[in-house]
Amino acid sequence: MNLEQKKEITLMLSEYVKGYDSQRQALALLTAVSEATGIQILTNKWNSISDSMWRTVGKQIGWNERKSKLVETQDFSTVILYLSIAKEHGETFSLVGPAGSGKTYAGKWYAESMKSRNVYYLECAEYWNKKYFLVELLQAMGRNSAGMNIYELMNEVVAQLRKQDKPMIILDEVDKLRDEVLYFFITLYNKLHGICGFVWTSTDVIVGRIDKGINRNKKGFQEIKSRIGSRFIQLHGTNKHEVVQLCQSNGITEEEEINRIYNEYGGDLRRIDRNYIKKVAKETLTKLKKSS
Repeated sequence: MNLEQKKEITLMLSEYVKGYDSQRQALALLTAVSEATGIQILTNKWNSISDSMWRTVGKQIGWNERKSKLVETQDFSTVILYLSIAKEHGETFSLVGPAGSGKTYAGKWYAESMKSRNVYYLECAEYWNKKYFLVELLQAMGRNSAGMNIYELMNEVVAQLRKQDKPMIILDEVDKLRDEVLYFFITLYNKLHGICGFVWTSTDVIVGRIDKGINRNKKGFQEIKSRIGSRFIQLHGTNKHEVVQLCQSNGITEEEEINRIYNEYGGDLRRIDRNYIKKVAKETLTKLKKSS
């Protein structure tokens, strides 16, 4: 564990603790980590803490040892800008871009960095009905939804968000939601506009789906589009310079390999991550062969 990794875990632990009523309560929820160890990390008394303990703490608060360094691409900065505006002013935006363009990474990064500041990230799924949607939202908010019907769930969501300072909900892959759940968004918007920010992130599929619904005069679709500002904000994808930075942050530095990735990645940044895995596997196999 190097110094930068320890600093990163310490910062994340500090943010994690802020999400609970007390430091003691937060640290007690960590498995195989004593309160004394947690306090030593938070107060920068690191001499007696082993690398394995750092990893034990880190994994439980969302730290990823292999996570690449943050590269602020134009799209990443655009997503963060609109997330910040939505939170500050209780506004609603819909951001669209190709699969693998970094929307999910940016949304998760922002939600993690604002963990104790009423930002809730939901990765939407096709199987969600109205009740599942509300249960998932309450769970993200740390609230118990056991035994509630849909009416009670909605009232609990609205009541809790109204109590909070500038809450915000990120709905990632919103194009996967059923129509009945999208209609729910109208109700949430009407009850919370100016109080809670909403940001949709998805592929261009949502654009065609909403516009098609409007053209067919389908119930609720015109209202849905009006509540996202009647526009979809298009992300632009990555350029060559950004791909180079992303490769280098993943430990891929050979110019020939970077050029190959750029020519083949097709705008899907996940392929850079997969190339990193291939690189590590190749290096591991080479070491094994040399040692045999």
